[in-house]
Amino acid sequence: MKKIAFFDFDGTITDNDTFIEFAKFSVGKSAFYKAFFQSIPILCLWKLGLKSNSEAKQKLFSRLYRGMDYTKFQELCTKFRSLIDLQTRSEIIDAIMQHKSSGDQVVIVSASIGDWIRPWAAVNGIDNVIATEAEIDQSNRLTGRFATKNCHGKEKAIRIQHQFPKIADYETWGYGDSSGDNEMLSLVNHPKRV
Repeated sequence: MKKIAFFDFDGTITDNDTFIEFAKFSVGKSAFYKAFFQSIPILCLWKLGLKSNSEAKQKLFSRLYRGMDYTKFQELCTKFRSLIDLQTRSEIIDAIMQHKSSGDQVVIVSASIGDWIRPWAAVNGIDNVIATEAEIDQSNRLTGRFATKNCHGKEKAIRIQHQFPKIADYETWGYGDSSGDNEMLSLVNHPKRV
């Protein structure tokens, strides 16, 4: 039987939210805090349940990256890889390595933007990342919008089932730390709350 282990990224593989860390790294702390404070109204509405997680996240992403050259964005994502290493949780890295040594397929499933996860994943021998993707215009610039739905909550389960339509034929593990991982964990044979 084929085996797959699905890992959430932020708070599971890493010990914090990489969106915030990447933003500070890529645009600088002052630009990040300016965008963050400008986004406080929609962030408050999200916390009150009046706006979705996706709407709030996309608004902040847009304030930070709309109009940025995508090649520059990718270069920043690649440079950020070494900073991710400083944020990883050793027990989860051990679990990933154990799955890999057993021949299991390892898949990262994250609400973060795939561009800054993939360079880290590639160095660690993980070639399958299911994530939120940034939209790029015809001039190769970020529009500030997402090209996919935010890969959070039920969207994680939808994306997994789309990529693995016969998931019931696999033996599966799932690792997650928050309520945004519940639907993913409900899909697998061996859910692990981190």
